[in-house]
Amino acid sequence: MNNEQIQKYYDLILSVGVNIYKGQCVTINSGIKNEEFVYGLADAAYAKGAKYVDIIFNSHRLTKSRIEKSVDEEFLGYIPNFPIARSYEQIANDWAYIRIDNLEEYDMMKNIDEHRYGFMIKKEQEMMKSMSRAVSSAKVPWCIVAVPGPNWAARVLNKESSESTTNELSEKLVKVLRLDNDDPTAVWTSFGEKLLERAAKLTSMHLHKLHFDGPGTDLEIVLNENSLWKGGFTKAENGRRFIPNIPTEEVFTAPNFKLTNGRVAVTKPVKVMENLLTGIWFEFKDGKVINSGADNNASLLEKFLDTDSGSRMLGEVALVDTDSEVHKSGLIFNSILYDENAACHIALGRGITMCFTNADELLTPETMLANGCNDSLVHTDFMIGSPEISVMGFDKDGKEYPVIVKGKFAI
Repeated sequence: MNNEQIQKYYDLILSVGVNIYKGQCVTINSGIKNEEFVYGLADAAYAKGAKYVDIIFNSHRLTKSRIEKSVDEEFLGYIPNFPIARSYEQIANDWAYIRIDNLEEYDMMKNIDEHRYGFMIKKEQEMMKSMSRAVSSAKVPWCIVAVPGPNWAARVLNKESSESTTNELSEKLVKVLRLDNDDPTAVWTSFGEKLLERAAKLTSMHLHKLHFDGPGTDLEIVLNENSLWKGGFTKAENGRRFIPNIPTEEVFTAPNFKLTNGRVAVTKPVKVMENLLTGIWFEFKDGKVINSGADNNASLLEKFLDTDSGSRMLGEVALVDTDSEVHKSGLIFNSILYDENAACHIALGRGITMCFTNADELLTPETMLANGCNDSLVHTDFMIGSPEISVMGFDKDGKEYPVIVKGKFAI
């Protein structure tokens, strides 16, 4: 990206991503190797009227050190009070939250002790569940983005890590992010409206279930009677619209977590507990994963599935077709942020409460579960779409509606 495109990216994140207003505070959470981009984004936030910008740098290297070197495993369950207090501050006072995916330390957590890492992550998720719920219910405006760097570029393009490789990935991201337009913010606003219209159409169809069919996949997902489809813009509690992921190409809803059945093949690599897994497949019965496998680190996948009582059940189903700019790039980005927007996907774990007509009532795990919305400490997307996958919708009377045919939307 040249400087003009980077400035457009800053504006896109702030104006459409979290849609900040004058006097709002902003948190930017980023990996340590995206330092210059973060400082530039902070400059742009202040120029747009931010009252205060809080920057949090995280390091997989430091996390790995903690896991490998801690002399007492129980220490891994310790969470100090200040990150918890920060999350309460953000929720109570309407902060905007931006996360820059830490893709430059992608392999840092490879081959770590699965038991120790799982123990630590579970404790962190338990302590930060208020923030997780605030995000999933759109109580706070939030946006996740990624920044090209040499390590991520080398992985995506299968080349040596170098400045030229980074530039090559940057050029491809410019297209995917629509930064090659004169006004990307206006383009994304229009596209966000298109996704809203697509979601509204699906909601109006009152679908009872979806059937995914393709190589290695024969999966039935039952929806809730009060399910809403979402996509594009989301409305925060403050009334302002935001787009949680940039890029985004999906429309999504929360299925009935008890009523998924069949087998599904995952069509793209997925990062599970900071390790990249390929060849994943799941078998569901009565909503729960009863069997699974992967080409590598299958034991890590099992550890993820055993996180809690909800981690084997669905919290989301999302539809993406082959007109997606991410799909058209032809790349596997090794980032859920990007790869989930190249293909239909499902998410194991926590359901999305804003996808319900009575979202305001789903304030506790008990009310979520009673309404068919899964509850869990985790929410991880697994891509299941491809040009060979078709999705058929059925209403309560059994009438069929082609939704996606061979990778293309039919509605």
